[in-house]
Amino acid sequence: MATIAIVVLYNDNTQEAENNITKLSKQVDRIYLIDNSANSYEERFCKWENVIYLPQHKNLGIATAQNIGLKYALAEKPDLIAFADPDSSIPDNAIKALTNKYLLLKEWDNEIGGIGSSAFDLLTGRPISTYPNLIRRISHFKVYQLTYLMNSISLIPAKLFEEVGLMCESLFIDDVDCEWCWRATSKKDVHFYQDREVIIYHKLGKSSRKIGKRSISIGSSNRLFYQYRNYLWLFKKKYVPKKWLLYNGGKYIIKLFYYPIFVTPRFKNLINILLGINKGIKTK
Repeated sequence: MATIAIVVLYNDNTQEAENNITKLSKQVDRIYLIDNSANSYEERFCKWENVIYLPQHKNLGIATAQNIGLKYALAEKPDLIAFADPDSSIPDNAIKALTNKYLLLKEWDNEIGGIGSSAFDLLTGRPISTYPNLIRRISHFKVYQLTYLMNSISLIPAKLFEEVGLMCESLFIDDVDCEWCWRATSKKDVHFYQDREVIIYHKLGKSSRKIGKRSISIGSSNRLFYQYRNYLWLFKKKYVPKKWLLYNGGKYIIKLFYYPIFVTPRFKNLINILLGINKGIKTK
């Protein structure tokens, strides 16, 4: 099946990103590489014949950058769109394995809306939880049915974007993948699956911290604004699962106290949270 990948860069002028793009370029027909960095890095990211590098010279947000790539990709009429992150380790056979599982599931469930990999957090070494969006485990196919897929690595049938629409650009960064999957389910009643046999390692946040026996990821201060704003915006949408709202609502209540007290820069964290809450309440 013809597969085109979309990858968004932001200050990813690293050997790690180059290595991951190299691996991905061997598994798909083409990659659209949209770079939100202020500087462009042609010398690093123009090494492959099937990679088209599109520097934007400013941070447009992940949703807008993905939409730029999607418009180019959909014009080529591929069967599948792949999403990947530059800082996620990509197994050599990931796309082939996910495609095979997608085709197998499609024979069983004609309403499949996409398939994604399982993920471990690089910083904590722990599996990234599926609890808030787990619908059921299907042991026969070694998959979980989820309410949404993580961006990396996921495969979505290209025709679904024509029916559902593109990514929600007003979200800018957080919850973009979640919102699109929920919108697709509400419009087309499609189902999303996580392949338990394809595993990637993905970096959540900037650092990790031990609380008791558990390690948690610590994100950047600026992300707090988008997390709180987007949560309150999504809270108003009827198609967002209540289980996700309850789980993340509890998490954000804890972060409201934890980040301004225990995580530097404390005052900036508080300001970003309050600004996000204020904006989220006002945004329709």
